[in-house]
Order: sequence, then structure tokens, then C-alpha cells
Amino acid sequence: MKKTGLILDIILFMLSTALCFGTKFVFHACAPKEDGGWMVCHWAEQAVFGLGLVLFFLSSVMFAFKDGKTKSGMILAMEAIAALAAILPNHLINLCMMTDMRCHSVMKPAVLILGILIMIVGVIAIIIHRKENDV
Repeated sequence: MKKTGLILDIILFMLSTALCFGTKFVFHACAPKEDGGWMVCHWAEQAVFGLGLVLFFLSSVMFAFKDGKTKSGMILAMEAIAALAAILPNHLINLCMMTDMRCHSVMKPAVLILGILIMIVGVIAIIIHRKENDV
């Protein structure tokens, strides 16, 4: 059963990495304007990237711990951060006014899906870690 917890930790790490670096390099927001300035969606991207860095860090550090209680606590923190990241684009920070822009059609759904996946896998991982350690 310990392998299941490790596999879930690896999946959380991969999802956190995808959210962090995917936001910058794959499903990023709109490009700069012609005058070199940024549209408002750029700041949503920056905020999601920052939250992704925290998720990346937590999921990396989690491998150093064996205790199920410690891992469960870290995953609970990741749950809250992933929920915040999921609702950030266009709910907490506005995106471009035109809904056919890249920030609406690519970044927003990708961040939402990854945030939800992190939350789902996190809940499962907490349950497994608690069973593995009889917490």
C-alpha cells in the first residue's frame, strides 16, 4: 500500500510542475501589446505562476517526509493553493475583454483543469496516507 501513496505523491508533483511551468511556457496568457505593455491577463498569469511555484515547492519537499500526518498537512495546504489558482483567472483577476483571446481559450481552462486535478488527487492522497500510517 505504501507504493500507492508514493505514486500519488509523484502525480501531485507532476501536476504541480505542469501548473507552474505550463503557465509560463505552454498555456500562457496573451503576448505583450505592440507598445511593449501588458494586458491585464498577464497579471493573472503571473499570479498563477507564483502559486504554481509554491505548489511545486511543497510537492518537491513532500518526498523528504515519511510521516502520513505531515504529508496530509502539506497536501491540505496544496488543496487550498490549487483552489485559489483555479479561480484566479477571470474571477479574482480579470482577463481580456474579448473571450476569444488566448487567456480565455487556453490559459483559463488549463489552470482550472489542473487546479481541480490537484485537488482530486490530493484528497485521494490524504485518504491513502492516512490508511498507510493508520492515522
